[in-house]
Amino acid sequence: MTRRMKVAAAFAAALFAAATAQAAAPANGASATGGGVIVRFAAQVEPSDQRDDFAAELLALALSTSAWPYRVERVSKVDQGEARAAALAGRVDVITLPSITTDYGRLTPVRAPIRRGLLGVRLLLATPERAEALAKVQDVATLKREFRKGYGAAWLDRRKLEGLGFRMTLADGYRGTFALLHDGRADYLSRGVSEVFAELRQPGLAGRGMVIVPGIALYYPLDDYFVVRAGQGQLRDDIAHGLERVTADGRYASLFDRHFGSALAEARMSQRIVLHVSGYAVPAGTPLEQFDVIELTRSEGRLVLPTR
Repeated sequence: MTRRMKVAAAFAAALFAAATAQAAAPANGASATGGGVIVRFAAQVEPSDQRDDFAAELLALALSTSAWPYRVERVSKVDQGEARAAALAGRVDVITLPSITTDYGRLTPVRAPIRRGLLGVRLLLATPERAEALAKVQDVATLKREFRKGYGAAWLDRRKLEGLGFRMTLADGYRGTFALLHDGRADYLSRGVSEVFAELRQPGLAGRGMVIVPGIALYYPLDDYFVVRAGQGQLRDDIAHGLERVTADGRYASLFDRHFGSALAEARMSQRIVLHVSGYAVPAGTPLEQFDVIELTRSEGRLVLPTR
């Protein structure tokens, strides 16, 4: 083979290798840079709103186990509806949606509850006056019959809870639900253990005289899934496999403890009656065996999570 032929062959091989790598690499709406393959995640970006911090960190942790150098970037969202629309339009790559979602359209869920069902472990938030009456509740039927629940008008399980008999006063937006308590239009909010203590520290939310009702909690099988936009099968698989790896090697438990361990200790779940909301139907294919955190919340020390 002549020198010219060798050069041509080497050049062709290099082009083939580059094309193969490009075809195999995960396609993202944002460009791949020297800092990694960018994954755009719809999340709250206000420092005072920490509801998406765990999800963003878990997504980055799961993707760190992949062979691809992913880099997660937050894209600001207002609510679930806006995040869904952004994913359908291709403006973001990953969002979270509640596990009760039945219509994903062109989006693909990773069916693994990101907090192992902790979003469905609910504490009741009320004024001190209403908290005294609520603390005497012994069953869900009494709660439905005698008290009004404050809720977001656009929240995805609103119709489900109304269908189960909860009396509701509705508000527009997240902050508006807290105004329902302050104005006396609702008797209580049910807030996730993972949310409520941070909200109590914020004067603009629950920090203006609200208290957690002692002695009781609600539970129903609810959490969020990571949901991936259309055409991102490799990204979806990398998230799913990454979640399995970080659960198996203990890094998920460490991240969970760092975000929620102190809240669970503060909640003193072992001192509460947990009222299970019966009839809270979940879609077919829901991995209920992974919604196991309710069995772990009785412990007030460090959580030891079983592997999936």
